[in-house]
Amino acid sequence: MRLCVINCALQNELQSLGNTVLGLHPKPGIHDLPRLLEEHSFQPDVVIQQESLGPRVLLKDLEKVSGLKVFWSIDTHLNAFWQMEYVRLFDLVCSTQRNWSDALQKLTNVPAFWLPWFGRRLPWKGWDRRPRTVCFVGRVTEHRPSRKRFVNFLRREFQMELVEDVSFQQMLDVYRETRLAPNEAIFGEINFRLFEAASCGCLVLNPSGIPGLGETFLPDREIGVFSHALELKSKINHYSRNQRLAEQMGKAAWARVQEEHLAIHRAERLLEAVTQALGRSSSQPELSALSWTLTLYRLWQARRAPIDVGDLQNLLLALPESPRKREALLGFWLGTNRQDLVLHDLRALLQSELPFGNDPALTRTASLAALHIGEVALAKAFWLRHQKISGRTANAPLTPQQLYLLWSREMLREGLRVRRGFVYDHERQLPESALECLILGHRIDPHDMDICKGMDALLDKEPGFEPTRLALLSHLTLYQPDNWLAGLKLGLVNLQGFRLEEGLEELLLAALKAEQHDETRKFNNALAAADPDDSIRTVLGIQPGA
Repeated sequence: MRLCVINCALQNELQSLGNTVLGLHPKPGIHDLPRLLEEHSFQPDVVIQQESLGPRVLLKDLEKVSGLKVFWSIDTHLNAFWQMEYVRLFDLVCSTQRNWSDALQKLTNVPAFWLPWFGRRLPWKGWDRRPRTVCFVGRVTEHRPSRKRFVNFLRREFQMELVEDVSFQQMLDVYRETRLAPNEAIFGEINFRLFEAASCGCLVLNPSGIPGLGETFLPDREIGVFSHALELKSKINHYSRNQRLAEQMGKAAWARVQEEHLAIHRAERLLEAVTQALGRSSSQPELSALSWTLTLYRLWQARRAPIDVGDLQNLLLALPESPRKREALLGFWLGTNRQDLVLHDLRALLQSELPFGNDPALTRTASLAALHIGEVALAKAFWLRHQKISGRTANAPLTPQQLYLLWSREMLREGLRVRRGFVYDHERQLPESALECLILGHRIDPHDMDICKGMDALLDKEPGFEPTRLALLSHLTLYQPDNWLAGLKLGLVNLQGFRLEEGLEELLLAALKAEQHDETRKFNNALAAADPDDSIRTVLGIQPGA
């Protein structure tokens, strides 16, 4: 096949498998793909773009290129908020994250599959020739406070070596001298470091509970896993005392990389998916224009747009009428402080007989836009329209807070829980997730503890939101000091975030509150569920089974 690959780490492997490959590495910014191909006199059967980290490379006019278009999302866990628009320009999408490949397909209807990152082909090096016991390679800055606490904890407890600002090859050299390699993840993702350290024969100690992790490396056989600071400490102590077992696990992970997780394996999997999808290429200029413009709009919302705001406005206005265009315009007018245009569009949507006027997502956005500008009556009217569309009867909510809570429940029903990687600005943006609606409800009445509990319950299984949970639970325990369950959760979240002293202090206080209410057994049972290896109870002096 003739392949055009853009910023693709698998270029050499794809070529070695017998394909004719044109590799392009354009500078960050917007690029006209047909023009790039014309400059190289190349007509591809397949175009494969790999997400470029840092400044973005965006390809426009993809619909003008025949053949299959594939996008490989690398940091989906951070960029799904804009990639859910961009991938609609492609015929096939793959993600390095197991759960996000499923989510992208559900959000966009674009066929998607899981294509994890890969390791390196390196010779085995025995642990008797490795001078570093515990080591972490990565930058520690004020912008990554969780990593800083993670590193400081390990340096204090195990004199872990921190290596920063080295080249890729130097990083591999360091890990080939290392035995135990603790890893951390921003949003519960399978990251590069897991593959890199495993390629070097380290025993990687990785956060647990990540979708796809067990399919990549077997916990307790090829890698160690942990859920909080004390469990990581317990695991490092265990493997330090059992060096032979630890080396066997590190070698098993290294062998797994050589057998399954090299670049050539990913290239073969990619070609297999491409071959199955050939002939699926579609060209719909109107839908392509919408997806392209909404990609730019999403990046503009996050203050990362590569075009001027005036140009974005012109692109939005030029789109054919559709519910998604109207949703974006409401958000755009709010973001540019044009409340007069928001009100104008809302009145038109409520009164007109537009063919898409009853679109459920549009009525939701319209109701929330009306709330944002203080038009409560309009917000209620759109809520009632939404309920009618859904075939449900309901009374009009009495207050803005009630509306935010109701919309939060609707979004939960639709699976719109949180927006990862997106910093929500309540002053210039509409809420587009259940969490964001709850945040606005909380802002109206910070003393409503039920909202705090609702937010915490929502975020309980959402990795990466520990700072938000910390603030919520601290607020909750301040107003409900006898709530030992909230105190228990606060202690556990502190331990997850490597705040060891704070976590133990909160857990001891929660245990005391439970004892005062004759609920010690309930407390111990709840703690046991979060402490399968007994590492927390051992430090607290609580006997397992107590």
